[in-house]
Amino acid sequence: MNFYSGWATLVCRVLLTTLILSMGCFLSFASYAAQNAPEPDWSQPIMSYLERVRDNPQQVLDDILPKVSPRNDKETSASLYYVISRAYSSLMLHDKALAAAREGLFHTDQIRQPKRYHYMQLASAEALKGLGRARQGEKQVADAIQWAKNHQSYNLLAYAYSVAGYMSLTLSETDEALSNFQKGYRLAETKLLDIAPEDFSGMIALVYEYRDEPSLAIPYFEQAQIYYRKSNRRLELANTLFGLGRSHLKLSHTEVGLKLLIESARLALDIRDIQGAAYSYQQISEQLIKAGQLSEAEDYLDDALNLFQEANNPYQQVGVLLLQARIALIETNNERALFLIQAAKRIAVGDAFLPHKIQINYLKAEALAALKDYEEAYHLLLNMLEDERTFRKEQNSQRLIKLKSAFDTEQQRDRNALLQEQNLRQQTELDQQRERQRYTALVVTLLVIISLLLFWQYRISRKHQNRLENLANHDGLTGLLTRRKTMQDMEQQLNLAHRHDDEISIAILDLDYFKQINDTYGHQAGDDILKGFASLARRTFRGTDILGRVGGEEFLFTFPHTSTEDACKLLSRFSLAVKQIPATIGRESISLSVSVGLVSGQYSQDISTLIAKADEALYDAKKSGRDQIKLYPLGPSPDDNDSA
Repeated sequence: MNFYSGWATLVCRVLLTTLILSMGCFLSFASYAAQNAPEPDWSQPIMSYLERVRDNPQQVLDDILPKVSPRNDKETSASLYYVISRAYSSLMLHDKALAAAREGLFHTDQIRQPKRYHYMQLASAEALKGLGRARQGEKQVADAIQWAKNHQSYNLLAYAYSVAGYMSLTLSETDEALSNFQKGYRLAETKLLDIAPEDFSGMIALVYEYRDEPSLAIPYFEQAQIYYRKSNRRLELANTLFGLGRSHLKLSHTEVGLKLLIESARLALDIRDIQGAAYSYQQISEQLIKAGQLSEAEDYLDDALNLFQEANNPYQQVGVLLLQARIALIETNNERALFLIQAAKRIAVGDAFLPHKIQINYLKAEALAALKDYEEAYHLLLNMLEDERTFRKEQNSQRLIKLKSAFDTEQQRDRNALLQEQNLRQQTELDQQRERQRYTALVVTLLVIISLLLFWQYRISRKHQNRLENLANHDGLTGLLTRRKTMQDMEQQLNLAHRHDDEISIAILDLDYFKQINDTYGHQAGDDILKGFASLARRTFRGTDILGRVGGEEFLFTFPHTSTEDACKLLSRFSLAVKQIPATIGRESISLSVSVGLVSGQYSQDISTLIAKADEALYDAKKSGRDQIKLYPLGPSPDDNDSA
């Protein structure tokens, strides 16, 4: 017995020792592999956010801003601020994008996290470009390109090429912009990157459009458009449709161009890219000016100017003010034209606005000439010619400076390449040794604990947030919108419809004899009927329609972009399907129908008035025997017309 016991103890000790040695080897190997493996650019959740920025940046902001907290560690904070900056830049809210990028830089260690640091610098440069301060970001972009090349960081390099191209385009350096975009295109063709070749196609198209070469821009825009439709990236599709529409307008393809701009504006509104819609408004207004529809153009321009001012977009503010001045000149309202031109001049400060200053002087000279102040107009035209010469001279000077700088940099790079490589290798080895000494024993355990805690915190907060939103906005029994949320969404859509002279229809629906069903079959049967009705409504109507429960058995439905004729057809089919609800829920003995009051949103801008009119139509439907649709103003039932 003792022999077997001693033998078992020895075997256990050997197995335990082997296990400890194996675990030690595994931890050392895992640590070494982790130190030598290429560092991913961003974590998977951050990559997911960045991908969603290209579809709906406002939704990303809604999701991510609540996660920003002083309790976050520096790496988490830096990553979140990077996403926030990219989302604000996509929405052209460049002042907010710059503030977020600077917060991200504050939380980023340049020595220990050089790749993240350069990503933050590029986000900052992108925001500076949008604020008319592109020159301030040139060194940041050049440093990022150089670092990415040296370290073969291709995603970073592609992003840097795109930012460099946009900055050059902002500074009217179209050759330099085209060169950077083409480099990015070739890189994306050879590497599997976050930025696809089709993305750079859209950028190349912008250069040709800027050069007033729309026939060359259109094929590149088309390539990008097909890609974005397939990948369902609504923001980038809206931007591409905007550029494509402008190019068609320049070629006098008026109908095609306006159709594309309208689609772009609607997409932008769907994802709450209000400033993107403003760009489309501005372009539509230019076309209306050409058509002589000045009053309609002014309405679009007023909306666009307010949105550009809110976004602190100085370039577009100047553009809109000059368009309004052009309308004033056409209407011979020369004093107003001068007032608008002066407002544009106050904004157009800095070298980046030199093309705008030329246009400002030209329009001001035209206004002064109309007021018979020919001498001042003549001097302004002379200044305009001088500005044009300065503009061309600056462009040529910048090209020479860039060429010389590139030549000097290349020479310096050749002289220092070997020394730099040796220093980097030595520094890398030292860093690896320090990291292995500090983290070998704890790395696996800490990573698992941190991951579990973060995942648990994320799930709890997300679940809590979803539950609160659902309780606030959705009816507990049917899942349809509550009365408050229904009225809020309806008012927003009604205002948009009246602003853009669009169709909208409002319907009040009431289940016939519902109290009798409750009294006869019980409240559970009534609840089942309401749930079935709501489920049928969600399956029948569009995702953009507003479906709400406003009373016990009373519902309020709103149909944007829909005439009462089309709404009536939808409701007629729905009314027939309602009769089948009892069979679908195992209550075949119940007879169910619905009465509907329908009104066009064009009758009033006040939702209370519209609801009262729809209610009046519903009362008439009830009084006429129920199970029918009545349209305000009251007349023959639409069902009667169909049967006739």
